[in-house]
Amino acid sequence: MAVPSHATPGAGTVKWAESNGGSAPILRTAPRSLFAASTGATFVQPRAAGPFIGGPTRQTTPSLPPVRLGPDEQMLIDAPPRSFAGLGALGCIAVSIYHEARDQPAAGQYAVGSVILTRAATPGRWGDSPCAVVQPVQFSYLTPDRRFAPIREHDAWERAVRIAAQVLRDGPAPALKGADHYHTTYVAPVWNRQMDAIGRIADHVFWRSRAGP
Repeated sequence: MAVPSHATPGAGTVKWAESNGGSAPILRTAPRSLFAASTGATFVQPRAAGPFIGGPTRQTTPSLPPVRLGPDEQMLIDAPPRSFAGLGALGCIAVSIYHEARDQPAAGQYAVGSVILTRAATPGRWGDSPCAVVQPVQFSYLTPDRRFAPIREHDAWERAVRIAAQVLRDGPAPALKGADHYHTTYVAPVWNRQMDAIGRIADHVFWRSRAGP
């Protein structure tokens, strides 16, 4: 679950200009294919001021996204990290996807990466890079000393790395409309009372901070 920040959000966001391996800019639009029915995911729009509707609670195993991996990405797959030491944007996003959403369909995993990038692109609030966003313990899988559980499920880890690479290549998912928070369906947080409900993907409900005055 993405832990809220109590800082006042800025009136807008800026594009985060870092590139993935020096090739393509990372903040563009995600391919709609990840949100198609074939992924086993349903993106559900909430009723205004009402409960969320529908959506599967049991997930199918998402297929690996068609991302061409370079040697750095393959090395990350072959040797899962034990800490954030030495990790770049890809590793920080992949670790978060693995621990927060490995039981979710591909769209749900992509959405977690989208939230991280959206936070990184919001000036003066969470951090200006994925690792700066993740490491101050903004996600519930982290311990207070910024540690995380061992990565033991190889297939799920490879999937997380591939999806993280696609998030960095293509940017936040347009369907999320700038969502910067999410929580599981089995909790009812109080921090979302002044946020806009965006929708639900599988077991995660997504929210967007309202712009400050």
